[in-house]
Amino acid sequence: MTTLHTLLVNAHIVVGAFALVLFWIPAFSRKGSTLHVQSGRFYAYAMYFVSVSAFLSSVMVLADPIGIRRPGLEIDPEDAVELAEIFRMFSLFLLMLSVLVFASVRHGLKALAVRQQPDAIKTHLHRGMLVTLGVLGIAVLGIGLARTQWLLMIFGGISISGAISMFRETRIEQFTRGQQLKAHLSGLIGSGIGAYTAFFAFGGSRLFAELLPGQWQVVSWVVAPVIGTIAIQRLSRRYDRRRA
Repeated sequence: MTTLHTLLVNAHIVVGAFALVLFWIPAFSRKGSTLHVQSGRFYAYAMYFVSVSAFLSSVMVLADPIGIRRPGLEIDPEDAVELAEIFRMFSLFLLMLSVLVFASVRHGLKALAVRQQPDAIKTHLHRGMLVTLGVLGIAVLGIGLARTQWLLMIFGGISISGAISMFRETRIEQFTRGQQLKAHLSGLIGSGIGAYTAFFAFGGSRLFAELLPGQWQVVSWVVAPVIGTIAIQRLSRRYDRRRA
């Protein structure tokens, strides 16, 4: 199990780094162009792999936190319980992010087909995934409040908000072109928020440890959601003006 977890994590890091760079190509290329479509497709494939690998590795840690994260470690039972709780807490956070990324990518891609296939984002599977995301967000938010973990509180709230927003879009009877594009862009930008959040919260935290020590690391955690939220709002207003 430990070997499988290590392989998943290593593959996750490599593909995740590729996806972080690839995200910007469809973002800045002309919408509808071959470059936009092809790079967007590769980005989606990469993010699907990243989210599934994160989900599987998180489930493994939740099932056996000490055995997976610290194999062979010998500590007092009380310390082992506390350490296991910490590992499980952040694994649940990562699991929530993996569902957020997967659901956002899928929602954003399915939104492109809703005018030809009205039920593309109305299936029980897709709605169930959004409900699961909301439940995970509530759980992570609750743990964050109980343990005063700002990272969990912030992104638990973001996941709840994202789940509600996407679920509302599944209830739209007839999408306009503007609503379709807003759902597509919001979903893909949302996946980028999740990906960059994971980077800054885990791998990137080492890079910024000296620049942003202690509680100042919260700054690096909120950069992606702040920029992403501003981008989504600006795009939404643009398409609302076009529709008007």
